Amino acid sequence: MADLVPEYLTFDYRCQFRGIPGAHHDPEGYPVFWTVKVKGRVWEDEDEDEDDSEGKEVSVGEAHLYVVPDAGVIELFLTLDAVSQEVANVGEMLTINRPDLIEDMALGGDLLVLSSLRIAPKFRGNKLGHSILKAILCTIGRSASKVLLEAAPVLTKDAPSEGTAEHESAKVALRQYWESFGFHPAHCDYLVFDDMADVLD
Repeated sequence: MADLVPEYLTFDYRCQFRGIPGAHHDPEGYPVFWTVKVKGRVWEDEDEDEDDSEGKEVSVGEAHLYVVPDAGVIELFLTLDAVSQEVANVGEMLTINRPDLIEDMALGGDLLVLSSLRIAPKFRGNKLGHSILKAILCTIGRSASKVLLEAAPVLTKDAPSEGTAEHESAKVALRQYWESFGFHPAHCDYLVFDDMADVLD
């Protein structure tokens, strides 16, 4: 298998937004949705020749996230409820279970909700997701005061069903993975990260 050289990761950030983000938007148009596609370069040692000097570009992973500007000074639940059930659940959790997290943002700062971060199976196992999230926070997430994610496996056709031992084991693994980045428990399966100083150094 070809090795991925992390220094050669390329990030393609995509966002489509009407107008200028701000409180004048309707709630459903307030959060800014981003898709980040990550590519890298690999070299096949066995087949290395002059034509392979620049390596081969491969798809490494993809992330989806919402940036909610000035989340501490808006009606967060009403705003997120207008977008989708996924982020509505985040707004409900923050409003009902952890209002302290939003109160901390009363002086400003964006909320970044990491909806998903997928790494191609052959590149997993070396905490590449940490590198990708750090890159996201150092670019479009520089104004984020808090980052939230739900540490639960996506329920796909081939994934373990909720409540099974396999599903619970996957949740534990995800939680440990993101806690090693610096996340800490928020509520239920939600984790929060707010130590941006170390990331932006």
